Amino acid sequence: MMKGFKISILWLGISALVIPSSYGVSVSCMMAYDEGGISTVLESPECSEWVLSTESLQNKTLNCQSATLQGHRDYQEDRILCHLDMKIPRLGKSGLEEGKVGVMAVFDGHGGKEASEMASKLLLDYFYMHALFSSYKLLTQHKGVLPVTDNEITHLKILKEALLNTIQEIDFKFSQEAFQKKIFSGSTATVALLVGGKILIANVGDSKALLCTKKIQSGNMTTSLSVTKLTEDHHPDRDDERARIEAAGGSVVNVWGVPRVNRILTLSRAIGDVYLKRFGVIAVPQVTGWQPLDANDRFLVVSSDGIFESLTPQDVCDLIYDSNSCSPSSSLGDCIVNTAFEKGSMDNLSVIVVPL
Repeated sequence: MMKGFKISILWLGISALVIPSSYGVSVSCMMAYDEGGISTVLESPECSEWVLSTESLQNKTLNCQSATLQGHRDYQEDRILCHLDMKIPRLGKSGLEEGKVGVMAVFDGHGGKEASEMASKLLLDYFYMHALFSSYKLLTQHKGVLPVTDNEITHLKILKEALLNTIQEIDFKFSQEAFQKKIFSGSTATVALLVGGKILIANVGDSKALLCTKKIQSGNMTTSLSVTKLTEDHHPDRDDERARIEAAGGSVVNVWGVPRVNRILTLSRAIGDVYLKRFGVIAVPQVTGWQPLDANDRFLVVSSDGIFESLTPQDVCDLIYDSNSCSPSSSLGDCIVNTAFEKGSMDNLSVIVVPL
């Protein structure tokens, strides 16, 4: 245990993680992390200083213009989170120092809310802990000093790996619980990280991330917002997804014109869906590299697929550009979900819009 140990609470937007006030990590906790990740740390009696709170907190990051609507469904299975000022340890000149990361995430549940609920509750805490333990381990290996020129690249690499590990560990934890309790639900996961003018997107399933970029028409010099899709949907009729499913012994069958895994699931990647895991359904995210934002990039959008039952990605950027057409009291998120609902979407509707 560390000497002079103190406790502080880090508010992460949806939960409170009790952490050491310094960035030191005990040897026993590092061994627990190496053995089984964050879940093992939290379960270890040697790491009782790490405690997750069950308290649910309302997001208070003002620049997150988010909205969610149950719509015509009997249940709301979408979950969203947005925290643009998340404090996270990063490698500095003389050890670990405080950095800032923006996190936006949409989880679109199916077959129940259990998977999307767990993912939204654990994402920020697990992401923080993975980043901290990985950074501390690297710092220890280099005896406390890293070349300054490597710090930024190393930090971004650690954040990417922390996000990948977080999504897969959440899937593993949920799958264990689902087998025990016979839970059949699953969820998408689309997560965007924003760090110092760079973005990274990780995607599982068919929720989407978009970039709306200012465009000037050369002829009449009028402006608009053009869309760039940052994610690819994971549906079983995609050649690479079909190949994996069929290699695992699964089948891809069109049911009423919709391709499904074993006639059941319309997704080929998802958190949960434990009874289809052996047939090639995975929770491995498709991840972009870190991409620099351009001076003309205006809005980052993360959304559940229900928005796109009645709107195209370009429609979303057009709505943002012409937001005066919506109610003056509405946020950009409200404008998008309400318009999608009015135009006929039958699904749950969720969106996060972040002005850049």
